[in-house]
Amino acid sequence: MTELKDSAAKKEDRRVRRTKKLLTQALMELLEEKQINEITVKELTDLADMNRGTFYLYYKDIFDMLEKIEDGLFAALDDIVSLHEKDDVSRQPKPILLDLFRFIGENREICSVLLSPHGDMNFLHRLNDVVREKCLQMWPNEKEKESAGFEYHYSFVVYGCVGVFRAWLSGKCRETAEEMAEMADVMIRRGSIPGIQSV
Repeated sequence: MTELKDSAAKKEDRRVRRTKKLLTQALMELLEEKQINEITVKELTDLADMNRGTFYLYYKDIFDMLEKIEDGLFAALDDIVSLHEKDDVSRQPKPILLDLFRFIGENREICSVLLSPHGDMNFLHRLNDVVREKCLQMWPNEKEKESAGFEYHYSFVVYGCVGVFRAWLSGKCRETAEEMAEMADVMIRRGSIPGIQSV
């Protein structure tokens, strides 16, 4: 009896995942053409070929749906970054850069839309803040963080990295994640941030 219940639960989970995936694909398609505040639940569900009642089983409105999609991305991103918490990012930025590029590449359809002109500017700001906060937490030298100009230099690199993510996505991810991580690593090491050694 338990096995039958487990099997039914798994099937239901698969159906829920499939439904949410179809709704997400439809939302991303609409966001390529218009702003989030111009999208209605009706046109979204029509495009996904399902009724509005199904949509409201999972989301309050379009904004709630977008927020939940972004929350899922940032939860996954947090898991990835946490793997590098013991790393010295000031000396070896490439490992975390590689994982970030891989993550963005694996989620390129969603990320490219969210970072596009019709995407959610809040997502861009949140991405900047998450990358900045996590990397600052992992920065080993507290004295360097207190030095004159550190905040400006560090912000320059963080915003620069996010800019590289956007450029890579807009170029359809022609280069591999490994190539991009290597390129970004070189650019960071040639910068003038205190504590980062030049090549």
